[in-house]
Amino acid sequence: MQEVLCPQCGAAVRFESAGAVMVVCGACRSTITKDADVAKTIGHLAAVVEDGSPVRIGTRGRQEGRGFHVVGRLRMQYDAGGWNEWYVLFDDGTDGWLSDASGQYALMRRLPDAKLLAPLPAFDEVRVGEAIKIDGALHFVSDRRESRCIGGEGELPVNAADGWDARAVDCRRGQAFATIDYSDDAPVIYAGTAAQRTDLDPQTLRGKDEIQASTERYRGRVMPLDCPNCGGSVTIAVAMATQVVCPSCSSLLDCSGDRAEIIEANKRAAQFRTTLALGAVGKFNVPYTVLGVMRCDVPGDTAEPAWFEYLLFNPEAGYLWLVETEDGWQRVTVSDEWPTVVSDATCMFRGMAWSPQYDYRARVTAVFGAFNWRVRRGDTRRVTDFKCNLRETLTREQTDEEITWSIASAFPEASVRSAFGLPKAMRAPMPTSTRSADADDDEVNVENATAPSTVAWIATVVFFVLSESISSGAFWIGLLMVWAPLAVLYSREEAP
Repeated sequence: MQEVLCPQCGAAVRFESAGAVMVVCGACRSTITKDADVAKTIGHLAAVVEDGSPVRIGTRGRQEGRGFHVVGRLRMQYDAGGWNEWYVLFDDGTDGWLSDASGQYALMRRLPDAKLLAPLPAFDEVRVGEAIKIDGALHFVSDRRESRCIGGEGELPVNAADGWDARAVDCRRGQAFATIDYSDDAPVIYAGTAAQRTDLDPQTLRGKDEIQASTERYRGRVMPLDCPNCGGSVTIAVAMATQVVCPSCSSLLDCSGDRAEIIEANKRAAQFRTTLALGAVGKFNVPYTVLGVMRCDVPGDTAEPAWFEYLLFNPEAGYLWLVETEDGWQRVTVSDEWPTVVSDATCMFRGMAWSPQYDYRARVTAVFGAFNWRVRRGDTRRVTDFKCNLRETLTREQTDEEITWSIASAFPEASVRSAFGLPKAMRAPMPTSTRSADADDDEVNVENATAPSTVAWIATVVFFVLSESISSGAFWIGLLMVWAPLAVLYSREEAP
């Protein structure tokens, strides 16, 4: 370990890792490198945006018998979101990276050039889902994107002064994780395994109160945020969100910079009731808060009902999805493990063969609240469901940029009611038809105008208008004929 004084402000900074080429001064944000025994200032690196991660400099961990601790961080950003790259120093003196993307972790070291057994494809030639041989085993490309470093702290093995652009491809196979870095002239590979939160020492992580206190501040400002479009209060906005949707005018706000900026105005977005409200808290062992809601459908298929997807968050447990369909509820978690074999006919996952059940395209038709990546109305993805048992569904969601795998299991409606303290008749009416993502208010209002309760109220008004020209008996019989079927319908919905 070597300690030097910052040439800019005089604060003490230290180099702990032999592989570090620069360190960020915690006092003035200057990036400092060493030339012999002389410290030189080479630029400035922005402070890291608060994202709610429990990891911090000093966090310790152990995986497969190898101890490590965090000494630095880079914050990477791309068009739809961002993630952390934590620079770690292992107890044996070697170094590596702990990737941290919305609570999913991967611990990697640089693969020696001698293990590059086959030429790597050029970055522009790589396609999501294709197989690439890494260290003798086929891996599947899970992610391909260009990103930019927007902030950093601590010790770093790269010269990140003033940020830089990066190009990388992530590959997965089972628990194995590899990143091909194309940022320099010759690509290099960092290989390792998916990590779990349990690999990290809880005594060295940020606690729930510390995370909540920091995420209540948004880019240095206290919530609520004022919508730049309508001036309304954006009450459901958290610091880890890449975007927030204004509940007043439905404008989509970009929250990746120093201030909120409008990137899309959805003034004619459909207004509909959801079973779970934004900000609602449900108890699933630990309390989860509903951050965002998406309404999705199958484009071009009016026979397939739409569904709702709710994003939930707990500062310690991370993210959880609840999906509400016409058939009931599902609890969904993103899988840290990937299949080892994938084809159109089958995939091997957890040592078992899973068969494809459904293959379809899903489209986002409405979005409200906050999300940890940027999602827009009209976004589409290809979805393939695989089954191996009656309890779980393995789902692959694919776009041109990335693939994610998740595990869904049926979740009793009674458990949802209990978790959120909802009454028995709690479900909002599910949409029965799909519509274009560009639909306007007139189309949305047709759905509301033809609702049974709306029709009944209109008929009641008509009866009152005609009450002087019809007999009293006819008047009351007419009202009974209008409301009796509706009462039966609601009683069936309330029945368990």
